[in-house]
Amino acid sequence: MWGNLANQPAWSGKAWLLCGRRLAMAHLLVGWYACGLLAASSAADPGPLAELRSQVPSSPAQLTATRVADVAAAADGVLRWVAEQPLPADSPPEILASIERLLEIHAQVNGLLEQTFAMRVQFAGLPAGDERHARLRLYLRLASQMIDLSGRLHTALREAIEVAAYHLDSQPQQFQRLLELLVKNKAAAGAEVMSYMLFDPPADSGASPYSTQEKYQLLNLILATRHHDLLPYVAAFLREAKNPSLIVIAAELVRRLGLPQEPRPGNVAERFKPPILAGELHRILTQVSESDLPEHLVAYRRELLAWLQRRMQRGIEEDSLKLGALELLPGDWLLMRNPSPYNLFTDLSPGLFTHVGVVAVEQGRDGIRRFVIVDLPERGAEIPATNVEAFLARTLHYVFLRHPDAEVGRHMGQAAADMIGNESQFDLQFDTSRVAALQGKPLRGELIHTYCAGFLLACTLPTSRPREEFFPITEAVAGGNMAANLKKLGLSFGRDFLSPTGAMFSPQLSIVGRREPVYDPGREVQELIFNHFADGMIRKTLTPSPDAFQILREKLARMAKQVPWVANALARANDVNARMDLEAAARTAAVIETLDDIAEENLNEFVAAYTALLAGPLHAQSSPQHSADQIARIQDYRQRHAKLAQQRSDGRLSPRELRLELVRFYADRGRRQLDERFFAASAAGAATDQP
Repeated sequence: MWGNLANQPAWSGKAWLLCGRRLAMAHLLVGWYACGLLAASSAADPGPLAELRSQVPSSPAQLTATRVADVAAAADGVLRWVAEQPLPADSPPEILASIERLLEIHAQVNGLLEQTFAMRVQFAGLPAGDERHARLRLYLRLASQMIDLSGRLHTALREAIEVAAYHLDSQPQQFQRLLELLVKNKAAAGAEVMSYMLFDPPADSGASPYSTQEKYQLLNLILATRHHDLLPYVAAFLREAKNPSLIVIAAELVRRLGLPQEPRPGNVAERFKPPILAGELHRILTQVSESDLPEHLVAYRRELLAWLQRRMQRGIEEDSLKLGALELLPGDWLLMRNPSPYNLFTDLSPGLFTHVGVVAVEQGRDGIRRFVIVDLPERGAEIPATNVEAFLARTLHYVFLRHPDAEVGRHMGQAAADMIGNESQFDLQFDTSRVAALQGKPLRGELIHTYCAGFLLACTLPTSRPREEFFPITEAVAGGNMAANLKKLGLSFGRDFLSPTGAMFSPQLSIVGRREPVYDPGREVQELIFNHFADGMIRKTLTPSPDAFQILREKLARMAKQVPWVANALARANDVNARMDLEAAARTAAVIETLDDIAEENLNEFVAAYTALLAGPLHAQSSPQHSADQIARIQDYRQRHAKLAQQRSDGRLSPRELRLELVRFYADRGRRQLDERFFAASAAGAATDQP
């Protein structure tokens, strides 16, 4: 494959993978054996997938509440079927058959997700009115369900591959077949799991390292998937690799995955640390002697060194930026999906995306040309720019949209670049009229007073294209008590509100890249809590309950209207523009900060509880793995969840079932905390404290 490097189409971060071979996978198998999953029938049951396929609509006319509910039920059926696939230690053929079925299921569900995304462009042509909005809301529910299903299947597939690799590791021929299966299917989950093969186990572990040929196969698997998130593993491998040929191959793989750009000068606040940069990769390659390489790799090494030299001196020279399977152009729009309470604040919900950015090219003061994402965040007083790969590290799911007219894209990319460093003011009224007032003006140096989706609209101004071409459907505040509750915070949504999700309905904008959804149960806890807050804002009366610090901050913000130095000091302390309505911002922050704290606390509690209940028996041999404090915390969580801990110990609860129970518990806990803090009525149907 490396003799003909043809183009081919969340990093799990498991530290135990570096231990090598079979040393630390055993804890994964407890749930599989204990729950009888390995004894299930090996006969493929196409029923759940066939049912899902029959229910997923392909046009807005097929969208009904019943149909969307049936899709949710069919998705649950697929997940249950996947959890029952057999992985018996004594039957490699059955293991491989199960992995092949899971790979096929995942691919077909991703195809259904693509079908769902394709439907998005059909709504703009429907007559405006309540019926279209009702179908749009059903579509958004459907799309959220399919994104969630894809992410959960990715996790299930990864866990199954982990178990399969453990069982087949001692059988080279079967292990080889597993690798071939993963390469054939370009399985990103497989590349995530098998990346441990690159690293030799500790010398005193008693485990043998993988061969040069096996490591070569793993590099080929990563190449086949073009999985950019695995770049840190490849970089770590390069630092310790000893085989000259593998070093050159891995260096070329770094280029194919997307060598990170040099950090922007003065961008000290950026937390992203590039896994490797051009200078280090150049040094590694210069230490490889050509006499140790076959002829075709000598040519690759020379070309790579020349390319790295140009990258160090000039940055990105190409017209596009390639990151794994992505190829981005200036003017592309980025839509990010993260948990947010705002997803249910309008009459088009649940929102699919929560924040946005625009790809631009920037020539830094160091002379380096970079591809960056330009956006308008809630915090800060100027328009920031962030290297694309650093920005993408902030989310588990995103899509990129592109206008088909290259000239339109060029204008939007230049507009974004012109606004880098401009003074910004986040608009708490979410009003786009201020953006329209910039029409015909040079954007460089202008105050950009809007919000995230309004920033997208600002980038369209130089194109002279109508707004409806980019945002064909507008939104309004959700019904019930939402408007009145938002008013208490000093927030409002106009009739022509545009959201990050709104751009998805433009027939003119094509999806040119997206990240495969990844499921994170901790983030599910957050999202369920945020959704409960939004539901309360619609159905209940908000009672803001600021603490002493928040009350003081609001008083200072009120004072700041008459005392400029107080406004400046308060704005600096809270990283916002001093022109903002600081009193409204303080009232909003008092609620949102508390909401975020509740969601974050329950996320962390879920992770700690799940880890504690999966830790296995605690005995004398546990001491090298856990400190005394860690053991005490594990025991505390097992006492809190005594029923679940006993079921887990008895082998009556799989890791998946445990995860579901704990997600429910900590989401319910967060819901109760929200009701107690902000809403008069207690949460309906609150769960007991002890599942």
